[in-house]
Amino acid sequence: MKAPALERLAAAAASWGEPLNAAALEEISSYLGFVREKNEGVNLTADADWDDLVLKHAADGVFAVSVLRPLLPPSPRILDLGSGAGFIGIVLKLAWPDAQVTLMESVERKYRFLNAAATRTGLRGLRVLNRRAGSGSPLTAYELDHDAVIERALAELPEALRLSWPMLGPKGIFAAFQTEEPDPAEPVLAKAMAAAGATVLKSCPYRRPNEARDRRLVLFKRKEN
Repeated sequence: MKAPALERLAAAAASWGEPLNAAALEEISSYLGFVREKNEGVNLTADADWDDLVLKHAADGVFAVSVLRPLLPPSPRILDLGSGAGFIGIVLKLAWPDAQVTLMESVERKYRFLNAAATRTGLRGLRVLNRRAGSGSPLTAYELDHDAVIERALAELPEALRLSWPMLGPKGIFAAFQTEEPDPAEPVLAKAMAAAGATVLKSCPYRRPNEARDRRLVLFKRKEN
């Protein structure tokens, strides 16, 4: 049954201060249904169970909106780096239609899926790029000056920060999903933060609806001079 999981997602979203109306829930359900439809042929995710798609993957995207919306402009430019099946970026866009969202994915089969999924949503301001961060030709205007860059499971945190930082605007925020609280004094992370001129803005704990332990969405910003 689809309804119980969606109801639990709606309850979690409301508790995070990001209530989802019926239309947003229906759009999220339609997108996740498309993931399930294409997953066997495209191998998008090992979590094809409906409850996992809703309460694990979509929940993370909704929580990201609840954290970022108060900190960003009304129509921010947000880059989802290493989008995979689009769980973060597409759900974020569906929950926050005014956001201008770019999905960057280097794997061709996932890139093709993201294009198809973006077309299905019919939403303006949802762009898909086929590119690996940190390699290839110089960054284009589509990849620069974002208000936020968000990643989940892209790489270890120091490397994810290094890859994301050039794509941020001067006041941009880098948002990284973490299973544990990171230690800014840990040598590798401290070195990456020093090289970027980054500091931790805040670390936001949350629990997915199907879990009993906290996760974190950690935000970084540029140090003030």
